[in-house]
Amino acid sequence: MTVENDWAAPVKRLMTDNGMTEHHWIDVAQISVNPEVRKLCEQNACGHYGRNHMCPPGVKDIAEWEVIIRSFTQGLLVSKAYPTQDSFDFEAMTKAAVDFDKTLRRIKAACQEKWPEKALLLLGAGPCRHCNPCAYVDGELCRFPDQAYPSVEACGINVVELVRNVGARYSNGKNTVTYFGMILFR
Repeated sequence: MTVENDWAAPVKRLMTDNGMTEHHWIDVAQISVNPEVRKLCEQNACGHYGRNHMCPPGVKDIAEWEVIIRSFTQGLLVSKAYPTQDSFDFEAMTKAAVDFDKTLRRIKAACQEKWPEKALLLLGAGPCRHCNPCAYVDGELCRFPDQAYPSVEACGINVVELVRNVGARYSNGKNTVTYFGMILFR
């Protein structure tokens, strides 16, 4: 995908400075939004279904997300791999998820500072971690709606399919966990 020269190099530097394993520019047309992906959230493997404003059923419905996503023109699929002791090292995976969240937030802030004229949408991995616990649990409105963001999957995007379509690595080897996020631009 062709990217504006005035920001392709600075974004690459930003990804490197933040330890991203990979980043791939994508055309929003490459993103498939599928309601079936949201059904995976309903299985509640992460334990956040019905406990977070940015997770189902609290997050916008798939049709709304598709309209929002299609309003952007291009995106950046990013990933970061983290070491684990083994595939059952949930402590390392949890710490990695928190670090990935912080990294995405830093990257978004840096993009907003460098390109204030661009509209940005951040999509992460797993539940929004800005508040703990989320106000959703108490039936309250989101305390920080400008800081909250959903996961790629909560928006109905099949990460495995998108990763394969752009030629990224879904797995970065034995004893690692890899998290994916996306920043959409217009």
